[in-house]
Amino acid sequence: MSVHRLWAILRKEFRHIWRDKRTLFLVTLSPAIMLFTFAYLFAFEVQDVRIGVWDMDQTTTSRQFIASITADGKFQRTLTLNSYDSVREALMSGSIHLGVVIPPNFQAHLTAGELSPIQLVADGSDSLTASQTVSRFRQRTVDFNRQIDPSSADAGPLISVQTQAWYNRELNSTYSMVPGLLPIVLILPSLAIALAVTREKELGSFETLATTPIRAVEYLLGKLIPYIVFGLISAGVAILLSLFWFRVPLRGSVIDLVILTVFYLFASLGETLLISGFLTSQGTAMRVILLIFFLPSFFMAGIILPIDTRSGIAQIASFFLPATQYVQMSRGIFLKQMGIPELLYQAFYLLALGSVPTIISMILFKKQVD
Repeated sequence: MSVHRLWAILRKEFRHIWRDKRTLFLVTLSPAIMLFTFAYLFAFEVQDVRIGVWDMDQTTTSRQFIASITADGKFQRTLTLNSYDSVREALMSGSIHLGVVIPPNFQAHLTAGELSPIQLVADGSDSLTASQTVSRFRQRTVDFNRQIDPSSADAGPLISVQTQAWYNRELNSTYSMVPGLLPIVLILPSLAIALAVTREKELGSFETLATTPIRAVEYLLGKLIPYIVFGLISAGVAILLSLFWFRVPLRGSVIDLVILTVFYLFASLGETLLISGFLTSQGTAMRVILLIFFLPSFFMAGIILPIDTRSGIAQIASFFLPATQYVQMSRGIFLKQMGIPELLYQAFYLLALGSVPTIISMILFKKQVD
């Protein structure tokens, strides 16, 4: 690889972005504008809820209570917990949406006609899911109260639900929605690089490049690096908007957030470069990128609703969407004080999503126009 040729491509791309005001706007300010708009827009209903249960009573009644909660499959018991540390770890990793803590003497209190509390620990970093699932859990508790004591509708319930939301105590939807929307608005640099690649084919400038000694690695890195840099600038503007306009707390490290944002940009831009190699017009590029990345990321990456584990198609789509990992990263760093050590899996996953398509693009790169 020639550093001189790579620098020539880099300089050309930086100049193009700086001089083309539409592209400059697309990769710098437009993500912040989209974040501002979308943060006020969305509200949906959660379908499947994963719960972890810490049953300190271990009686027939406590097991019947959990069985009644999970009877229709909408609440799924996925973990058995044994401490508050295990509750915290399960919520941090996203393995569960709710932690259910059943105290000792649960059955004894009910048998004696006394009030017995159930503690519900919710992941407040996803306030939409937390508020809906807590409400539905309370309703199912009311139904179980009626099963064990039909007179409870008049005399008052025997089981009370005490709720505590971690990471977002007030269940402020803005706190969870704004970090979740960051991967959506940062798709715009991917759209910009797709338009840049196809524009060269449309205008014939790629033919000029084909006559030079430029190599695939130099051409592709010369495309990737400038858009990662400008994408990082746009991410910075969006993050500042999150902090100072929406007042979202940033409990983790800014450095970790920047590093993982670079990984996300690398993954989304790498996939876009591979796809753009098969496209020949800017109009087609715009439609394809919006269809493959933008719309699926809204509904299949866990931004608004948890990933639908019942659907194989949804799981496969989320597997290839960089936004799926970055949602966990951004919410984790903003609200859970997580860092790179806790997010290593997601980081390596994004590196793989960026590296594999980039390598394939280098292999398939042809210095000719069809």
